[in-house]
Amino acid sequence: MAGMSGKAVGMAGGIIGLAAMAAWLGLAHSCDPPAGEGVIAGRVTIAQNLADQVKPTDVLFVIVKRPQGPPRPIAAKRIEHPTFPVSFEITNADVMVQGSELRGMVDVIARLDRDGQAGPAQPGDIEGRYAKNPTLSGGRDLEIVLDSVH
Repeated sequence: MAGMSGKAVGMAGGIIGLAAMAAWLGLAHSCDPPAGEGVIAGRVTIAQNLADQVKPTDVLFVIVKRPQGPPRPIAAKRIEHPTFPVSFEITNADVMVQGSELRGMVDVIARLDRDGQAGPAQPGDIEGRYAKNPTLSGGRDLEIVLDSVH
């Protein structure tokens, strides 16, 4: 960077910072979306010490949220009578707000829900999170372990 003025270095840093922020918020995109964007897929397992707590009436929810956004999910997949391990695929068809898309940085959470009702976790629900949250949408090999009882 010899010969660059402090002002030029500052501008370059600002541009890089803005690009990083846009990517983080899912705002940066080209005319053609990257392959796989709009899909999040993987597998949910349950910790061995909790496996005997699974009931036939339980419902598995795989939930996608913005890392620093509102608590309302972007998308969710409901899986009734899960038998572990459970494979899942969430696409733009699963978004909860019309006009939303699976893009940018997201958190992916799985919840084994006792009452089968969508909403915040209740006592007895078992939850797990993707270890690499937040992650870019488009991931297809996410592994989530249900390991935390509410």
